[in-house]
Amino acid sequence: MGRRVVALLAAGALGAGCPATPWPGPEATREALTALHKEVRDRVLAGDLARANGFAYAVDVGELLRVAARLDDEQMYRALREFAVHRLIVDDPDDPYTRGFVLWRRTPAPVDDDDLPDASGTTEALRVSEGLWEGAEAFGAAADRDLALAILDGYQTHASEAAGLLLIRNYFNFGSRDFATNSFLVDYAPDYLARVAREHDRHDLAGLAAGSYEVIRAAGSPAGLIYDVFQPEMATLFDDERTLLYSPNDIVQTSNAVAIAATALEGAPEVASRVLRFCRERMPELRLAYYGRTGEAARQKRPGIETWGSLTAMSVRRGDEDAMRAFAPFLVSNAAVDRVPADAFLYVAAHLLLGLEALDGWFHPEGR
Repeated sequence: MGRRVVALLAAGALGAGCPATPWPGPEATREALTALHKEVRDRVLAGDLARANGFAYAVDVGELLRVAARLDDEQMYRALREFAVHRLIVDDPDDPYTRGFVLWRRTPAPVDDDDLPDASGTTEALRVSEGLWEGAEAFGAAADRDLALAILDGYQTHASEAAGLLLIRNYFNFGSRDFATNSFLVDYAPDYLARVAREHDRHDLAGLAAGSYEVIRAAGSPAGLIYDVFQPEMATLFDDERTLLYSPNDIVQTSNAVAIAATALEGAPEVASRVLRFCRERMPELRLAYYGRTGEAARQKRPGIETWGSLTAMSVRRGDEDAMRAFAPFLVSNAAVDRVPADAFLYVAAHLLLGLEALDGWFHPEGR
């Protein structure tokens, strides 16, 4: 048992204002990680990628590519990569403009002769690109790094400008050939863009990263969360550009704020610190959603269990032991196969696994 584990056990309480909760420890963490990884792996290798509505979602595949790379599961990675290349990533010689676009969802196999692309997804492009990037590093696949870069080139085609800020248009409709006019803050991932820019001397991606940091900082809510939507059309109604970044009815979903903050840990650490502090101070009664201005609970439901994975992973990356003590017990206790909702099993499981992998690596810095 490492020095850090002993320190946490000695600390006892979860953090300010939180009653003591059993610390999961390295054994329970590894056990949960192993069991959930096996279930996800079995589903992926069986080709069971679709949600209940029959579609496989690119965001699920992208997050699981990262899981496979981090858990050194090359067989699972290859199966996911195969699906992404053949069903999600656009590379049509007759339509070079859309090369590298990532479809937001697709049926696992063509259902008829009219199996045409629907719409791209920018969050999805980032997740799939990053998954391939990490896979290239884990398994020495240079071609996957090239593919990750091609996707970022397609992602960059979605970029525009509004109110002096970078606007990553949410999708491209293949039927109408139009881009969306709005953006969601999960459509930005400046830390990843900045890392790729540094490693490949890509000044265009560095500029995209800088603009993305600016948007995320501008979207901070007074209470310490992050607003979800960038809606330039509202400029026709209001003369205050701050109103273009908002959440409907001022309600911010906790998981969204955490997901956005996690993409900017390196370049905008103050954003992550505010979100982590907001969530930690409300433990163990963290709620699904809050009002962005006041920080009052807007929903009495608990957050989805995937949030514990995201919060734990972010806490580990930040080296914030108080936050780890607050969130990790909830992650490990909820990361059981029978607790993952069936309708979005792979999406939720991916976030839980990323949190468990980060925590396991913290317990075992020498490696698995």
